[in-house]
Amino acid sequence: MHGSKENVHQDVIRIIASSDNSFDDAVKQGIKELKKGKFHQDLKFVSYEVVQLQGTIKDTEKSCEAEFYQVVLDVAGVHKH
Repeated sequence: MHGSKENVHQDVIRIIASSDNSFDDAVKQGIKELKKGKFHQDLKFVSYEVVQLQGTIKDTEKSCEAEFYQVVLDVAGVHKH
């Protein structure tokens, strides 16, 4: 993180990521995708915030299980100079 006295312009990218395994895995997968392809190459990402958690339930009438995990993340990045 940057020092507390430093006023650095940041951009925030909102991403939606998902996983069949867990919310933690959805966060990790979403962050891994930030630099794939030619997108966001001018940013150095420094932090993220989980804005929303959601998912689906598998109901078999005898039991319920979490089936799908989705997260909405706001990811902050600073421009490379």
